Amino acid sequence: MNFNANIIWRRGDGTMPEHVKYIVEAAQNELLLKSLQLPSGIVDMIRYNADKNAQTVNEYISAILVGHLTSAS
Repeated sequence: MNFNANIIWRRGDGTMPEHVKYIVEAAQNELLLKSLQLPSGIVDMIRYNADKNAQTVNEYISAILVGHLTSAS
């Protein structure tokens, strides 16, 4: 096999370029949603609300959890 890949950023190279950061965040969001195993309607609602609030899916879900945990204590 021939692996000719362009390395556009490595950990420790300084700040992550915006186009790389966007891809990494999108992958993290998808992994989080897949790991929660939610119905597709709920996943769509989370994506919509996160986008509407200018947040990542991770930030949106974290805000919901923090809100529930602070109200429970």
